[in-house]
Amino acid sequence: MAERATPEPEQPNCLARIITAFTRVRRTMRYLTDATDHATKLLQALASRPIW
Repeated sequence: MAERATPEPEQPNCLARIITAFTRVRRTMRYLTDATDHATKLLQALASRPIW
């Protein structure tokens, strides 16, 4: 009796991997933009206060 070959687990195709990578990059860029905006607001608040 011949043994059946176990099916390989499906790998995401090229397009799915590209979309996943693009989504991760986009999310990372959004996080960086949000962090930069927050830092800018903090620096502007500090700059508007008198030093003495």
